[in-house]
Amino acid sequence: MAAVGIGLGIFVFLLVSAFTSEYITKPDNTAGCLPGLIAAIWVAWPCFHHAGVSRYNFLHPVPKEYNTPIKHAFAQIRDIISDISYNFGDKWHVSTADVNQRRILATLRFTEEESHLEGTSLQNIHSRKERVQRLLEMEVQFKDNGNDTTTVQFDFHPKVEGVQWYACDSIVNGLMNRVEATLGAGTDRGQAADTKLGAPPWWLIGLGALGVLNLGSSIMTAVFK
Repeated sequence: MAAVGIGLGIFVFLLVSAFTSEYITKPDNTAGCLPGLIAAIWVAWPCFHHAGVSRYNFLHPVPKEYNTPIKHAFAQIRDIISDISYNFGDKWHVSTADVNQRRILATLRFTEEESHLEGTSLQNIHSRKERVQRLLEMEVQFKDNGNDTTTVQFDFHPKVEGVQWYACDSIVNGLMNRVEATLGAGTDRGQAADTKLGAPPWWLIGLGALGVLNLGSSIMTAVFK
């Protein structure tokens, strides 16, 4: 959705700025830039809002209840974290695993190669690879519901170098699939954050008002010039 928002924003910026400069504020060919930019932000905001909420739900999935005692669920998830490895040997470092605290804290650090373009002109643009670091922090919390059922909550906090902000997503997906294969699908105990679009934030309303005032000023300048 973020990519869609960027594409729509660019299209609206070019359209609004060109139309404004050509038909409203002519001969000032630059007066349409600010209205075009503000219109682009307004159009892109719903897409970025949806992408942000979806990203939050991905990294902080809804807690699930499993039909297994808490000690059994804890041990199974602890074994999954210990056994799984990535990139020929990168493993989770568990800093806290206490069944009494009903909590597991773990971090995964690894490096990857990432390509990017560089050059001072079109003639010498080339691709260069560099090593970048990834850090994925994970917290698992357990709640004993009685009747041999346990609620498990996962929270992930990725930190990545470079532009591939999604670099840890496959690890999150893989781990959650392993948990589901071991403990079962479970039952949701909560609601995911709603992606439904609410009222626009005040900063966006203020930005729109600024655009209207700027456009009015440009029109007055063009009329009385």
